[in-house]
Amino acid sequence: MHLRSLLSLTVLLAGCGGDPGVRMRSGIDWHSYVKSRDGGSVGSDFEGMRFRPNLCDPEELRPEYGKLDETSLIRFFEKQHLDARIERPRADLTYLVVGGASTDKPVWLRVATLANANEAAHELHQAMLQHGPGSWGVHRSNLAVLGPVSAPSDAIGFAGLTKLACWGVFTIAGTDDAFVVPGGYTEL
Repeated sequence: MHLRSLLSLTVLLAGCGGDPGVRMRSGIDWHSYVKSRDGGSVGSDFEGMRFRPNLCDPEELRPEYGKLDETSLIRFFEKQHLDARIERPRADLTYLVVGGASTDKPVWLRVATLANANEAAHELHQAMLQHGPGSWGVHRSNLAVLGPVSAPSDAIGFAGLTKLACWGVFTIAGTDDAFVVPGGYTEL
């Protein structure tokens, strides 16, 4: 599915009373955070997209092998001068609420703490397939972070502006699969 089709679907859902998820304020251009793999301008193909090499600082890209929890991500957002707080509506459900990221409203990120990196990647992938097109997230070490279903341009803009793509492996859902957008953090 092309980016325009995904954007149309997101607008349609928002018009039907659905929550549009992340909505970047006007003036934030998601194109400034990505490029095509061949170096040209970005099209609508997630497989041909990558984050710009100058987005991440080298220390952010070092793989994490230790166990993480939601406070690890809070510390990362604090380094980015963003407001982040933990919300626990239930004992088994953790959200990070992120403000100050040029969004219309604070962004709620669902955080899952798993046993290891493989489980975090698998659980994030499964959650994104369940939520469908427009779902996105990151994983790093044993943490999986699911963002709200959003227009792909807003999800990519948020991940670039906050450098969340530098903190974890950024993945976005298409119509029937999920795509890792390279160029930020990777786990080997």
